[in-house]
Amino acid sequence: MAPSVRRAVVGLAAVALLTGCGQSTPAAKPAQDITSASPVVAQAVTSPRTFTVVSSGDLLLHERLWNQAIRDGKKSKWDFYPQLADIAPITKPADLALCHLETPLATLGGHYTGYPVFNSPPQIVAAVKKLGFDMCDQTSNHTFDAGSAGIKRTLDYLDAASIAHTGSYRTPAESKVPLVMTVHTAQGDVKVGIIAFTYGFNGIPYPGGKKWLANQISVPKIEAAARQVRAAGAEVVIAKLHWGSEYTNYPNSYQTGIAKKLAASGLINLIDGDHTHSVQPIQKIGKMWVIYSHGNLDAAQREPETIKSEGVITRWTFAENADHTFGITKVEFAPTLITDDVPVRVLDVNKALHTGTWVSTTKPRLQKALARTSKTIRSMGASVNLIQAW
Repeated sequence: MAPSVRRAVVGLAAVALLTGCGQSTPAAKPAQDITSASPVVAQAVTSPRTFTVVSSGDLLLHERLWNQAIRDGKKSKWDFYPQLADIAPITKPADLALCHLETPLATLGGHYTGYPVFNSPPQIVAAVKKLGFDMCDQTSNHTFDAGSAGIKRTLDYLDAASIAHTGSYRTPAESKVPLVMTVHTAQGDVKVGIIAFTYGFNGIPYPGGKKWLANQISVPKIEAAARQVRAAGAEVVIAKLHWGSEYTNYPNSYQTGIAKKLAASGLINLIDGDHTHSVQPIQKIGKMWVIYSHGNLDAAQREPETIKSEGVITRWTFAENADHTFGITKVEFAPTLITDDVPVRVLDVNKALHTGTWVSTTKPRLQKALARTSKTIRSMGASVNLIQAW
């Protein structure tokens, strides 16, 4: 996972970012390696490069999760990691692990708020880092909940933890810099471009009218961003899209229409979807794959028997073709369940059933989650397998 990934911020705006980002801590950028904007030249290889990408659902920080972090912490320090530790055997070994932080982060010890306007405890970042996530975006309908100051705080916290991000920005210069991650494999490095967009911001206007603060979905803008990361050297492009109808287990026409257009462009390898707080299917469209929504990774919507308590973690194996392009050759998934009874835990459902360790839920509830999530994931014809991480 993380040791095999290096963040590369590339593009014409890189120098501007270093000299005028307006960050509170100028030294908080050690994880960013400035590299050439020149495209990677294909080299003859004795064996194809392969790597894995793991992705996950919404981190939606309701108050119940804070209370559990307090219970799990020591010496008055909050600790979110025990809630999520069960998924670490999936996230940590990945060559590139991606997460979605739905909500902005508050000042440490500051005024934290939950639904409907979030300002979340920043202690979550330590758990994200410990789980091995290399990149985490905060491009969602809640991006503007704490204004532009919330965006700045959130990205500063991620920078301090050496976690890459894109889709929301602190300055105009930063918004012009594409995110390209360098994934190290035994066969050679691979450049992976990541872009992130959301359908909207819950009716909140752009703070100060600054349209560069966050990316809003439009097909031309997504395609332009994909071209930008390709021009910056990306050999693989992943689009993180926050979209869809909440609490549904099938994509709407807005999602499927955008997916078809992006597949036809040939610019994107994988659409990594979130937002609906429910699992939606995986589909292959031409050479592009899409998961329409991962559901909740960690949340407390307090409907323990419904799809709101279920999520999925996906793992994608990329392999180099003879022409040095990349395709997805293997797709896997792990259903997850957020327990409602304390201690609140995010469980790898298949693992819990296999090992007989399900903490604060029941075997029938786990079986229900496994059956329902598996059916949903495969409902658009995708050939996918369960992850076995034990």
